[in-house]
Amino acid sequence: MVCRAKKRPVLVISAGGPDIPKPLRIGGANRQYAPYLSVAPYYGAEANGKRAGYNPKFVERVKACEYPHFMWEKLPFPTLTPESLLRLDHVQPIGRHADSYRLTDYCLSNEALRILDEWQMWLQTGLLPEGGVLHMVRKELGQLG
Repeated sequence: MVCRAKKRPVLVISAGGPDIPKPLRIGGANRQYAPYLSVAPYYGAEANGKRAGYNPKFVERVKACEYPHFMWEKLPFPTLTPESLLRLDHVQPIGRHADSYRLTDYCLSNEALRILDEWQMWLQTGLLPEGGVLHMVRKELGQLG
């Protein structure tokens, strides 16, 4: 299947495994052994003349961490909208070759990676670790509303 895709910011979820040694690839198609990244795409949150965006009331609920498959973000580089939504249920593979992506100078801190791990666990299992940061944030935000 060949798909065309819009160029958009993504968060690398996994850099994939190590390259497969050439002797183990003999007899198979290159595509069967090609290395891939797993990425989650960001979508612009706000509507403008060219894009639909998301309902502002929904975005407020995403900001309050109500949905395990959506994460609100202000990306550290210029985009068409100041706010973006990360879709963890849209994780997809892209080729690890250099013309599939363009790296930025940004990467998540160790604390941010821990929160992302909690968020993915929440999406995959429906459970949040009791002592986790995300559990605490959701509890605090719930008390404000």
